Amino acid sequence: MFIMFGIGLSLTSSDFARLLKQPCAILGGLSAQIIGLPLAALFTIIVFKVPPEFALGLMIIATSPGGATSNLFSYLMKGDVALSVSLTAAASVICIFTAPLILSFASSNLLQDDRTISLPVSKIFLPLVVLVLLPLLAGMFTRLKALAFSQKMQRPTVWISIFLLVFTIGYVFHKEHDKFFLYFGKLGTIVTFFILIALTLGFIIGYLAKLDGRQKKTVIIEVGIQNGVQAIVIATSPLIFNNLTLAIPATIYSVLMYIYIFLMYPFFRRI
Repeated sequence: MFIMFGIGLSLTSSDFARLLKQPCAILGGLSAQIIGLPLAALFTIIVFKVPPEFALGLMIIATSPGGATSNLFSYLMKGDVALSVSLTAAASVICIFTAPLILSFASSNLLQDDRTISLPVSKIFLPLVVLVLLPLLAGMFTRLKALAFSQKMQRPTVWISIFLLVFTIGYVFHKEHDKFFLYFGKLGTIVTFFILIALTLGFIIGYLAKLDGRQKKTVIIEVGIQNGVQAIVIATSPLIFNNLTLAIPATIYSVLMYIYIFLMYPFFRRI
């Protein structure tokens, strides 16, 4: 909730109005995130024959919006920060509606007869409204009423968000370290495959949409960096799946994702 509030502090109505001014960049980035990533996750699941619970965990990552740190990386890598913010904002709102549909379908089919964590759409939708949409709107409202405070808090909220990400990953690792080490070898390869597909998808979308260099970098970053904390919350929250095992793919993803982004950093800075 704090991370989404922090994103809200950086948003104005003009960020959503900008969606109409950059239709190719916005539609390309959103289609890659909303449609492309779940399909990439499904392809990964089929190729590697991923066990049901881990398959659903991977699908949770794929249906999450761009991470809060994607805006920071777009800035550091000289991307189009305004486009990054707009994509994060739009995806955060749209995913509230698309994620419940996809995850409800996935939990029913991937888990087969395991009804203990197979959930209806409403069970996923309502908590996401509380955890994602309301804090986002609260942040935007705070910016509207207290602009100077919001601008002063933007950078601290980014770094606190990074701390919360590390803390959340550490918590899941502490609770599930046996399974983490047991499955890291296989899941690490699977998650790496998924990340590479995501980054390639972002590049292809940017090329097909004929975006400029800064916009291409931004789309690749937005598609490549998903909200790992939100994925872990969906997996572990008593209000939704309430299953720590589902969070293991998201935990591994959150670690590997930043390793690959940091490896890309020198290359992206030179483009």
